[in-house]
Amino acid sequence: MGNSLFKVFAKGSKNIRLESNECVIYTRVSGVKQMDGMSLETQLNGTNAYAKKHKLLIREHFGGTYESAASDERKEFQRMIKYIKSTRHKVSKILVYSLERFSRNENSIWLSGQLRKLGIEIVSVTQPIDTTNPAGIMQQKMLFIFGEFDNQLRRQKSMAGVREHLLHGEWCTKPPVGYDIVKVNGERKIVVNETGKLIKKMFLWKAKERLSNVEIQKRLEAHKLKYNLRRIAEILSNPFYCGKMAHKALEGDILDGKHEKLITEELFLEVNNILAEKKLGLQTKKERPEISLKRFMRCNACSQPMRGYIAKGYDMPYYKCNTPGCKCNRNANDVNRQFEGLLLMHSIDKAYLPLIKEQLKLTFQEHNAGLEEKQETVKRQLTDINKKLERLEERFILEEINSELYYKYKGRFEKEIDEIAKEMKQNAIDMSKLDDYISFGLDFCYNLNEMWAFGDYNQRQELQNAFFAQGITYDRQKDECRSGEINEFLVQASDLSKDLSNIVLDKNYKIAPTSVGAVRAKSRTRQIF
Repeated sequence: MGNSLFKVFAKGSKNIRLESNECVIYTRVSGVKQMDGMSLETQLNGTNAYAKKHKLLIREHFGGTYESAASDERKEFQRMIKYIKSTRHKVSKILVYSLERFSRNENSIWLSGQLRKLGIEIVSVTQPIDTTNPAGIMQQKMLFIFGEFDNQLRRQKSMAGVREHLLHGEWCTKPPVGYDIVKVNGERKIVVNETGKLIKKMFLWKAKERLSNVEIQKRLEAHKLKYNLRRIAEILSNPFYCGKMAHKALEGDILDGKHEKLITEELFLEVNNILAEKKLGLQTKKERPEISLKRFMRCNACSQPMRGYIAKGYDMPYYKCNTPGCKCNRNANDVNRQFEGLLLMHSIDKAYLPLIKEQLKLTFQEHNAGLEEKQETVKRQLTDINKKLERLEERFILEEINSELYYKYKGRFEKEIDEIAKEMKQNAIDMSKLDDYISFGLDFCYNLNEMWAFGDYNQRQELQNAFFAQGITYDRQKDECRSGEINEFLVQASDLSKDLSNIVLDKNYKIAPTSVGAVRAKSRTRQIF
């Protein structure tokens, strides 16, 4: 009985090599400088001559430009592979000038194997190898390995040189967008250009206005600068702009560079904190001003912070205490009106602003008179210690005391100087800007309730925290808001306004501010809600 009846049980298949005379040519240089050496022309001439000699039909040319071999994501390379897979022509060869022009990385062996499965061989016109047998395939693989090894040696030498420059704070490669390389007195400098000024605005837009990358992109287009969203994200996360250097040659370290800073380190970190929040999804929606008292207000019954929410279906804001059994749940609009009433109690009358301002100035000066005297005393102490230190150094130079005594008392004097300097800094008073400070504060105190009522969520929060540092409480039974500790400036200003409003003025009556309290009613008692 013949074996043909059992053929259906056979395993494996014959590897039939379908070879044609159709081919494509691929040329590549790994750097712009190689293009100056006409290497592309050399490659093209060599591959065309080989095709002519072996009577091969060239279907397409690929490459002819700069493409790094560090990645198999090369555009021309990918275009060639796509063409080979989709063309109706039976391409069986890729002609290259040498195997290193095809690839010099660790993927080269894998790539050649994948192409071989498609019936396509890589043919080097300067390295003739017969890849129809295992010996030829091994020889080709060895050449790929040697090319990769040579590539790694070059990279190692190059990276060592780059690292040496980086350790000295010198960025030796092309700087990121926004910088130019210039020569100043023969010295290489990296300076900010006009584009860099726009990039600085990008950081400010993100930090101060919290713009999204899409909005930043639109603003840049208005300045005739087009970046995609990925590019914008790369710029905002590049520490080079705040004077830092991050490079593969540093192996995970960050160093300070000598190049010109575009922004401060604080601004860079602020921007990237915002970017991190968005990645984590912490900013899901814009806060509603109707619930700006959330977490700032506590329940009077259980002393727990009250949260704010919008009732679904009704679009109605509410404040609620989360303590089980407390059941403190109140319409936010009603509570907000209570808080506006609390602010109204501490508002000031605009008619008395000049008198209030003058009285606050006198009160502040009297309050800080003792500090000024203390500052003068401390300055005299500092002068005396400096004289002692100078005398100590003089005696040591004249060899009147030994080094042991010198360093003992030198350390003691320097410690005293540091402590005095720290005390002076804490008690420093800038009386030259007192008028500006008071005017600025009174602008906030005037019509507090209206400022809060028309503010957005962030503005309301800033005002609340500025004048009620410990927050407020809400009493559900009495339906009222109560404040704890109130900003002392607000207390003084509102008390003065009330005192002045209680005085009946006539044509002959004048009020003169004093340094001890000014027209304050002696019997009046103040109640803080």
